[in-house]
Amino acid sequence: MKNTLNSLGHIQDVSMIKKDSMQNSLRIEAYDIAHMSGQNMVGVMVVMNNGEFDKNEYRKFNIESVDGPNDTKALQEVLRRRFLHTEWASPDLIVIDGGIQQLNAAKEVVSEKLNMVSVVKDNRHKAREILSSNNFKAEKFKGDIVKINAEAHRFAITFHRKKRGKNLLNNL
Repeated sequence: MKNTLNSLGHIQDVSMIKKDSMQNSLRIEAYDIAHMSGQNMVGVMVVMNNGEFDKNEYRKFNIESVDGPNDTKALQEVLRRRFLHTEWASPDLIVIDGGIQQLNAAKEVVSEKLNMVSVVKDNRHKAREILSSNNFKAEKFKGDIVKINAEAHRFAITFHRKKRGKNLLNNL
């Protein structure tokens, strides 16, 4: 009996290790748009592989097809351009900054087969709610989702400020 219990405990431990390693082998891509009243609009993609940020895979996009402050159209442009790159690894999860409008706009561009979530922020810009597509169970990955969303926002703001500063100097 004792040997059987030890064996079952070992099997359970191995199962949990495999489950954890599967969870950590996800490729998560997060997207954000930044602009000031539609000026100097940019989009970004940040990547998390195996639970770690992969800065070599971060991408910046100058928004080319949108005039004025239209975050959903800008997001669609970024996603279209990203998925033209078939040589880039496919994500297991896509994280969008915004609410239901951004999630619905992304669904129009991204394959239904891909899992996607949207991070809704409160008035202090803290994650308030995570909306998901395809009945994806976001709670299991909430920590990584919030973390990569914050990183995408940081990266987008930094890129926007740099572009805005460059354009300001060029206009002097």
